[in-house]
Amino acid sequence: MVRKIFFIISISFLFFSKSFCKEYKRIICLAPSITESLYELGLESSVKGITLHTKKIYKDKEIIGNLLEQDIEKIISLKPDLIIATKDGNIQKAVDVLRQYNYVGFDIYVMESAKNFDDICTNFLKLAEKLEKSDYARNIVKQAKKSVQKIYNKITAEKDLKLFWQIGAIPILYTAGNQSFINSYNHYTKTKNLYEDINLRYLSVDVENVLERNPDIIIIVNMGYLGAKEKKYWGKYKVLNAVKSNRVFVLNEEDLLMLTPLTFAKSVKSLVKIIYEDIQK
Repeated sequence: MVRKIFFIISISFLFFSKSFCKEYKRIICLAPSITESLYELGLESSVKGITLHTKKIYKDKEIIGNLLEQDIEKIISLKPDLIIATKDGNIQKAVDVLRQYNYVGFDIYVMESAKNFDDICTNFLKLAEKLEKSDYARNIVKQAKKSVQKIYNKITAEKDLKLFWQIGAIPILYTAGNQSFINSYNHYTKTKNLYEDINLRYLSVDVENVLERNPDIIIIVNMGYLGAKEKKYWGKYKVLNAVKSNRVFVLNEEDLLMLTPLTFAKSVKSLVKIIYEDIQK
């Protein structure tokens, strides 16, 4: 009798728990990586508002601003039931303003910052749990980790090549310090971040300091039409190891800065392909 009662209570609990689970149908994404994450999770039909993208175009989605500035009135007019932000790019003030509209009836979910590939995977899994896509997400993470490890194992370089990440056009040069997830690209490509000794996520540097540190590789990130100009600029410094070995690259892959497991794995593959000519797959 006791066992029967326990069984009935358990079934009732599961039924009511499922009944009260909220399914989000009108989601606003405040960062490109969030939009990408939701598409990877198969939730594209639930996405109603997105930020501007420089490369990828998502049809039938309302543009609500960019990563740093959003149109609050437009967001509210879209009648969202969930707004997703990220500590990696969104301004806290915008999130605080949106929280003032909680009476409208939407939830706000803020993704944590990512310092490495493991953080990217963890944040992705937490987001998936929020959206009841955990099983799907675990398969994606497993696939991404398997992919990057397979690439890593193919690299037989005897020493770590020093790599300078150029983010921004000369003379305003920005690069990644040791607190940026970009260092995970260094790990999986068996290279060394030129500024791994700097305890910051990103920092400004000058050309003279880059020359002094003498990188073996220069990766010019997401510069668009300016990329060729930047590459030509470095080419005049014949003393640079990167110039001597013809290893100054322009990488226009928007995915490089996307914080999702699959885009990270895709970018590792792209990087290895240009750094190591003998590894093509």
